[in-house]
Amino acid sequence: MEKDLVVDMEPFFDAFRAVKPYLITSGNEPTRERIQSQHDRARFDDTTKCILCACCTTSCPVYWSDGSYFGPAAIVNAHRFIFDSRDEGARDRLDILNDVEGVWRCRTTFNCTDACPRGIEVTKAIQEVKRALLFAR
Repeated sequence: MEKDLVVDMEPFFDAFRAVKPYLITSGNEPTRERIQSQHDRARFDDTTKCILCACCTTSCPVYWSDGSYFGPAAIVNAHRFIFDSRDEGARDRLDILNDVEGVWRCRTTFNCTDACPRGIEVTKAIQEVKRALLFAR
């Protein structure tokens, strides 16, 4: 009798939730939409395409060899808000990803980028987060 393959997705979603993948703002709720220039939007446009399919994460050798690594999908979703000009939580997300199990675990094998069905340049996004950490101080 064949056993059903059951994959526990909780670590994937725990990492996703840990990077605060939502717009963080202060002050009163606006009375109209939060306007953003096309130039500002283009800065993170690629990473808005993520559908949380986990293809990038399941193709990542670091994710499978180290169960604590945030993984590419969580970092891509953090990237989307780190570089959003309307967001005020970038510093918090960068601090979270500056952990030993954060962006520094990426070994730049490009498996994640190759696996993405939406064509997101995952490795590039991870490198941009690393650069933000290096130069944001």
